[in-house]
Amino acid sequence: MRFSASTRLRRQADFVRLKTEGSRYDCGSFVLNAAPPSAEDGAETRGFARLGVIASKKMVSRRAVVRNRAKRVFRQIFRTHPEAFPAGWDVIVIARGTFSRQTVKELTAKYLEGARRLVARLSGKAAAPRFKEKP
Repeated sequence: MRFSASTRLRRQADFVRLKTEGSRYDCGSFVLNAAPPSAEDGAETRGFARLGVIASKKMVSRRAVVRNRAKRVFRQIFRTHPEAFPAGWDVIVIARGTFSRQTVKELTAKYLEGARRLVARLSGKAAAPRFKEKP
């Protein structure tokens, strides 16, 4: 399954909007930034969430292989758990250097917990449902 261009955050304005209007959750080996749909970009009609992954030389590794692996892993987690964020939401994952010491299963668990907390915080709900990890 391919990660299509429509499910990616590509414009600088989207990244800036998430940084200013979104909420941040520190998961240890990565940081989640998320924001619900805004009225001006027509995201309410979009039936899916969008993802942007940041894996910089300074934060992750000077080696491109490690940075590319971080992007692949987080795209795969996002693809396999579309229920983590409601439709129309924008999400940024900022990888850190300690990411490579974690297994994919641990990263997935942290991602789902961070998503649950962000959705609960930004939706104004008392608690969001817990997600079960797919086998």
